[in-house]
Amino acid sequence: MILIHSSSVQRFVCSYTQEIEMWLVTYQELFPGQYTPSLSHRFVASLEKRGKLLRNYTQNIDTLEVAAGIQRAVFCHGSFDTATCISCDHCVKGDVLKDDIMNERIPVCPECSEVLKPDIVFFGEGLPESFHQRLQSDKLEADLLIVMGSSLKVRPVSLIPSVLRHDVPQVLINREHLSHMTFDVELLGYSDAIVSELCHCLGPDWVSDAAVPPNEQRAVVSRSASGVYLFPGAIIDHRELAVEADEDGPSAKKAKLDNDK
Repeated sequence: MILIHSSSVQRFVCSYTQEIEMWLVTYQELFPGQYTPSLSHRFVASLEKRGKLLRNYTQNIDTLEVAAGIQRAVFCHGSFDTATCISCDHCVKGDVLKDDIMNERIPVCPECSEVLKPDIVFFGEGLPESFHQRLQSDKLEADLLIVMGSSLKVRPVSLIPSVLRHDVPQVLINREHLSHMTFDVELLGYSDAIVSELCHCLGPDWVSDAAVPPNEQRAVVSRSASGVYLFPGAIIDHRELAVEADEDGPSAKKAKLDNDK
């Protein structure tokens, strides 16, 4: 049995109300349905289609993984898919909140009129139990890790690479090197540019499934160090790689350091 003083509950509700008020504009920007999945999302969906995806752990809350058709996704920081009353725990579908959020109103519970909170993880809150449960089993089955577009600075998600077996290769797809992590291969640049090249290397079926834009110019990849490959958009020593047409023709691209950055 847990005994809670009524004043503590009131402070709890007030705190959440103030926090949600502060986040309403951000909720508007991130609410599902306003954006479409990227090439990188479609690539992950293609991996799943071919039975190559064990799990997609995402820190994003925009549910673009769902829009891309990815079923084996774990939303580490929750999502807008559902919302729960902070008082009576009544749960509703996230769509119920759309009108209120788009009009900068605090959503209220239809059962008790208290605040409805999107089921996303606020700063200081613990991650959903589903994250910990999945990771316990997945860490034993995984035979390859791809980290895509993350700084890996927020725990416990940042700990995933360290809990895997030592013989599991780890690949980074990111705009810049992560100095606090070690990967077997680093593909640095815009993730969509990298994924596009991967699809071309894997074959026409991958290009088709991931809907790589037709007639897209392929980037020329340069090798920076052992296991490190640079693509357009890579950030090296705080400078971004610029993209320009190759002298050999308009169908090719090459990357160079933009000294003006």
